[in-house]
Amino acid sequence: MIIHRDCYVRLAYRMHLDSGEVIKGSAAGPAYMDFVVGYREVLPGLENRLLGLREGQEQEFVVPAAEAFGPHNPKQVQEYSRGRFPAEADLRPGGAVTVAHSAIPLAFPYRIVEVREDMVVLDQNHPLVDQDLHYWVQVLEVRPATPEELVIRKQQMPCEGESDFD
Repeated sequence: MIIHRDCYVRLAYRMHLDSGEVIKGSAAGPAYMDFVVGYREVLPGLENRLLGLREGQEQEFVVPAAEAFGPHNPKQVQEYSRGRFPAEADLRPGGAVTVAHSAIPLAFPYRIVEVREDMVVLDQNHPLVDQDLHYWVQVLEVRPATPEELVIRKQQMPCEGESDFD
């Protein structure tokens, strides 16, 4: 069976940047992921490169930054009142913070760009923005998704016009 929409897929993979920095997996062993194709569970640029592969196949490819986390968005660098942070918070440029009581769960901490007496400047761009992602993948399993797996994915899909990767 080849990878296509509504298939359950399980992968072994390694991912690194142009610099050689390993992000997922290691020389000692790969990382693993599983997902159902077509439900925005993985980056579209990754998913598109997996389409048509078969169980047991290995592949190497690059997902360019534009198809991964995109270019740096200056609108995602914002100022926050110093009063929004606990007095004991260790706020230093280059550090990272997570936002408590966020309406949307955060997948990564925000990078601290600048700390002033009354303001903290945070970069809310994904840490891998502007980065090409180099993948090695091995397809471990491909099968039709079960009706239960499809129901769960369809319930979790964003409403029309929404995107997880804007």
